[in-house]
Amino acid sequence: MDRRSFLRKGGLIGGALSLPRYAPFFIDDDLPIIDTHLHLWDLDRLDYPWLKNPKNILSRNFLLKDYHAATQGCPIEKMVFVECGRDPNQYLEEVDWVIEVREKDNRIAGMVAYFPLEKGEEGMKEMEILAERDIVRGIRKAFMPGHSGFNEGIQMLKKMGYSYDLNIRPAELPAAYSFAKANPDLVIILDHIANPDIGNMDHKDWSKAISPFSSLDNVSCKISGMLTKTNQSRDPLDQMRPYFNTVLEVFGIDRVIFGGDWPVLLRAASYQDWVRDFYALAKTLTSSEKRKLYNQNARSVYRV
Repeated sequence: MDRRSFLRKGGLIGGALSLPRYAPFFIDDDLPIIDTHLHLWDLDRLDYPWLKNPKNILSRNFLLKDYHAATQGCPIEKMVFVECGRDPNQYLEEVDWVIEVREKDNRIAGMVAYFPLEKGEEGMKEMEILAERDIVRGIRKAFMPGHSGFNEGIQMLKKMGYSYDLNIRPAELPAAYSFAKANPDLVIILDHIANPDIGNMDHKDWSKAISPFSSLDNVSCKISGMLTKTNQSRDPLDQMRPYFNTVLEVFGIDRVIFGGDWPVLLRAASYQDWVRDFYALAKTLTSSEKRKLYNQNARSVYRV
């Protein structure tokens, strides 16, 4: 079945059924979720330059107990921790801290760590030290196309069997497409559907830029970070629906995964809000399709 037929079968081109955001929480067919985008930080443990502004609502500790409270009632089976922008020199300390946190909740099944890929082959010994931490599944580092050291670092990722989380803006999608096409043996996860400006309805330009990825089987798309990009004065479901539909059309049901992006999500809504909205957007999918979207694809992509 082609992607467009898949969408028509699910009724998504014509618009998905939606739940009121105040509706009681419910579970689709008791399907467990793998949250592929969890952040936690302890400001007393590590240094986070982007959290220095006291007016930033995120400039406080967000610990495991807070995540437990935020996700109460949600069927979270496993989580993938994603690096949180600590001081670049503290990337190994962040990994070791996450290993400690995992001792309190073994649902943390893997981690996407930071690594200075731009060091290239000179950083190989450092990457080997990182690889001693079995929690690491992939790397997230700012996209640096054309940088020779970065490209060498990407080749090192392949040798280690790591994936690469690609966190970019829509304007970078053409370069990202060329990069992904040139590295067909690298597993790439496109974070936050490439961060479109949903609130200002940039769907046309974003859709045109992301559509070529339909031909790249090595790239999966993480459906996350959407609520924080909406205009809070309008219905978020109406704003997010065309983006959600396009992602399914471009990537198909086998290359999409759920991400919570908590606590960054709190800039717009609660974790419960996001799960309700996500379920509403995926309402018309079959149980088998939901199982892939919520759980199975993440198992394969992150090896958890």
